[in-house]
Amino acid sequence: MTVEPELVPSPVDPSWAGVVIGLLGRTSASGLLTLAKEAALAAVGSRAGAVYIRQDDGRLRLATTTGYGEYIVEKYGSVDAEADLPVAEAARERRLVWRPTREYSGLGGDAARFPSPSAYASVPLMMEDRCLAVLSLQLDRAEPLSESEERTLSLIAAVAAQRLEYLLSRESRVLPAGIPRLDQAVRLVESRTRAARLELAMASADIGAFDWDFDSGRLVWDERTCRLFGVEPDAFDERIDTFYAHIHPEDQAAVHAAARTSMRTGFYSALYRIIRPDGAVRWIDAKASVVRDPEGRPQGMVGVAQDRTEEREHEERRHARREFVLTLTAAFGTALSTQDVVDTMTGTVLPALDANALAIHLIRDGDVVLAGAAGYPEEVLRRLGEPSMGRAGSPMSAALRAGTPLFYESREEFRAAFPDDSFRPAPEHHAWALLPLTTADGTVGTCILSYADARGFTADDQIVTTAIAGILAQSLARARLYDQRRQAMTELQRVMLPRSLPRLPGVEVAVRYRPGSEGLDVGGDWYDVVRLPGGKVGLMIGDVQGHSAQAAAVMGQLRTALLAYADDGHGPADLMACGNRMLCGLDTDLFATCCIVELDPATGVLRMARAGHPYPLLLEADGTVRELDCPGGLPLACQLDDEYPMVTAELAPGATLLLYTDGLVESREHSYDEGVAELMRSLSRRPAGGPDADGAGPGVRAARNGGPVRDGILRGGPAGERDRSDLDALADRIAAPAGRTAQDDIAVLLVRRTD
Repeated sequence: MTVEPELVPSPVDPSWAGVVIGLLGRTSASGLLTLAKEAALAAVGSRAGAVYIRQDDGRLRLATTTGYGEYIVEKYGSVDAEADLPVAEAARERRLVWRPTREYSGLGGDAARFPSPSAYASVPLMMEDRCLAVLSLQLDRAEPLSESEERTLSLIAAVAAQRLEYLLSRESRVLPAGIPRLDQAVRLVESRTRAARLELAMASADIGAFDWDFDSGRLVWDERTCRLFGVEPDAFDERIDTFYAHIHPEDQAAVHAAARTSMRTGFYSALYRIIRPDGAVRWIDAKASVVRDPEGRPQGMVGVAQDRTEEREHEERRHARREFVLTLTAAFGTALSTQDVVDTMTGTVLPALDANALAIHLIRDGDVVLAGAAGYPEEVLRRLGEPSMGRAGSPMSAALRAGTPLFYESREEFRAAFPDDSFRPAPEHHAWALLPLTTADGTVGTCILSYADARGFTADDQIVTTAIAGILAQSLARARLYDQRRQAMTELQRVMLPRSLPRLPGVEVAVRYRPGSEGLDVGGDWYDVVRLPGGKVGLMIGDVQGHSAQAAAVMGQLRTALLAYADDGHGPADLMACGNRMLCGLDTDLFATCCIVELDPATGVLRMARAGHPYPLLLEADGTVRELDCPGGLPLACQLDDEYPMVTAELAPGATLLLYTDGLVESREHSYDEGVAELMRSLSRRPAGGPDADGAGPGVRAARNGGPVRDGILRGGPAGERDRSDLDALADRIAAPAGRTAQDDIAVLLVRRTD
């Protein structure tokens, strides 16, 4: 027969199982040899190669080539079997041959056309003791083939030889119509020598062969396929029903569907689970070609099967790791403070790793400081917080020195590494992972993960913990910067608020300021309580738009201007108009809301002006609560000539006036109106002067009239005034209600008439 050269390479499926089924499924010698050549090139990373067919006269004729120019193709299109050339040597030796190019004398001066260094790997396609063809590959390297490369080339050559022999022999015989044209797998089973050769070649790739005759239902498995399914070769009954009985119930429909599809497409491919007789579940990857009779009717199927369980489990583990890392990254992405990071580790990482305790230490000014811990008994927790945790010989020091995660699989191993009693573990812990936390900018600290049971840390465990250490380090570094900046910004805000409140006869005053829980920058909330001529009291509260240093600066300027205008004797409406003109004159796009109240303690008369600010609330002595009807103008800086009407009301003895910023009632969970309604309901549950045990909580700036502002306590003033008053308790309850987290800044100003 004549096989024409194909000079254009064709792509090859990188899966060797796919290559084998591709070779077995080729219906032409030309297509078979081209696929064998391309698969071999891919296996050894070569760019040039050729396949020669052994002719009856013994000469080797070029069948297909890749990577050679016209000169080489024409000159070496036909090669004498005795020539000192790569293909001839492999045909004579009947084995795989590797040899440097320069050693082949048959190339003569043409050797200079090849790269240096270079070599040839040539493998014969053998059937019994006959060489059918030679596959020859040019290697642009001096190193011999690896053991894996030799195995792969032998596999390709063995399968290609089997298929080539069948294709060549088929042309010399004619089968009567109606006789199934089964492929070579059945004949290989019947021929021990051929079956042994193919089995040996395919065994290196863990591939088993099968042949299914549709008419008779006979299914032939080679020995390796029987082993894949956990069946003894002598016990396999060659029934297709036996095959389907091994398929996992959840995958049977997919396997049937793939078989039906193959009747139309001519190609079968399925990845499914089987249940072996011993109960083991394995993943099988099967590929096959459908054999047709001369009229094109499907007669049978020949294919290969390969155990993919390890690859599948590896892929599932890899997918699980990826999903876990993505989940962890997203969780840490929302963790802004160091405590948020610790909480994320406790809530997300511990359950996922089956760990039951962790401790995070940070490096601060050269010392190792406990930043957070969970799952440890009190005595161990106390020791974890001691300065000795950072000294030489400690687990933290060992992790920092190693620079990579350390794993201790038992108490004995841990105690051998850290014999000092200062580091003795909790009785309920039996394995540990010590993670150094390092970023590109340096070491942040360490994390200790403790486990309830002794355990062996697998490669997957080590990959995951290493990923956790990297994500945790970055998150802690970011959180530390956030904590430092937020602390600085909060202190700036506090400095800009009044440091103390004046003593005011006839009234009691309490204020609270609480920074929001979100964002790094300060807000523009403020309040002021000032003495006015004639024994009157001025109350101011406001909120500059936004959270930024600019908002804080504008707030400072506006507050200073209003205080100056108040000293000039302006009433609330004029005072608001002055503040509006001043803010309009600033080079800023920010606006501000504000409420100004003038109170005469002697008469209880209130005069109020409002600029886009929440309505004041009046808390009567009997516990009823109502909004004061106080029509106002636009926020300051919206319109230069805006007017702010003044409204008069009365504050009865024992009643309380509440001024607040919108952060107290606004949230993502409900609307502004709903927030105001809920605030009024909460205030109406108890009389305004009733007892209240709620504390102010951390971060709440508090003060009473006659004393300086401090976080949650009052210092200075007469001894009797140092005790918490009912108004203090009410201010605490308003500013920090149970279970509530402020998303925006909160300013609260309460004034109660006592006479």
